[in-house]
Amino acid sequence: MDYHDRFLRAATEQGVPRDEAARYAELVLRFRIRAGAGPDGVRAGRFGGLPHLPADIAWPCIRPGVPLPYLAAVDCAALPRIAGFALPAGGSLLFFLSPEAAMSSCSVPEEQQFARVVHVPAGTVTAPTGPPADDCDDEPLTGPEHDLYARVEPDLPDWLDQPPEFLTDLEKQLTRDIPGMAQLTAVVDRLWPGRVPWIEDDLLLGGYSVSAQDSPESILADDSSEEAVLRGWVALAQFAVPHEEYVNGRFLIRHQDLEAGRFDKALSFCEFTE
Repeated sequence: MDYHDRFLRAATEQGVPRDEAARYAELVLRFRIRAGAGPDGVRAGRFGGLPHLPADIAWPCIRPGVPLPYLAAVDCAALPRIAGFALPAGGSLLFFLSPEAAMSSCSVPEEQQFARVVHVPAGTVTAPTGPPADDCDDEPLTGPEHDLYARVEPDLPDWLDQPPEFLTDLEKQLTRDIPGMAQLTAVVDRLWPGRVPWIEDDLLLGGYSVSAQDSPESILADDSSEEAVLRGWVALAQFAVPHEEYVNGRFLIRHQDLEAGRFDKALSFCEFTE
């Protein structure tokens, strides 16, 4: 289903000029996949437990003898599809992260050695794989298991609720370019009522990054324009880190790297939520 097309049809039926609705759909409205423990949605992955790896892919390590903790896996073929979010059509995505090491990093480049996204292609023979010998037993390498059930939902940026003095230059420009902003947001709420905030047991795929501090997008914007970052990057996965109270993890990736399957280009950002 093309969710943006559904939104555009509903918006124009409400009398909103199509160019306004199209700009809102392009630069404001996103869709994401919420994969949670509740059984509403399709079974599409598993949080915790052991990763299913092929024989030729080793458990990712920070360095020999120091394996990365394993978080979760999603079945790409089972996930709902979202236009513009080019997840692989098959295989599985596995997420590894050492939150303690990532949180103590001094820079974005340094943090990347403590996180990894692994794509196992469709048709690959895999087996539950235990971690290699661990020289450091301070950090649990796996967590409790539960199935993940996936569904699509709209995702809107937090700045829509902010007063003008807190908006960035791009956000101010968008409010000027889209005078029907409130009406368009109401269309989203009518089409997809009952939007709920992120729940700790959920894994989010796509959409905006959820940030309690400086957003990853604001860090990336140091090297690019705000609009270039908005257009170019997407939140690949976001989650509450097991065993770490008040810590969230996320992987961001460029759309072009996602389309090409270059998951080694995904960037990890961990943060305290309080």
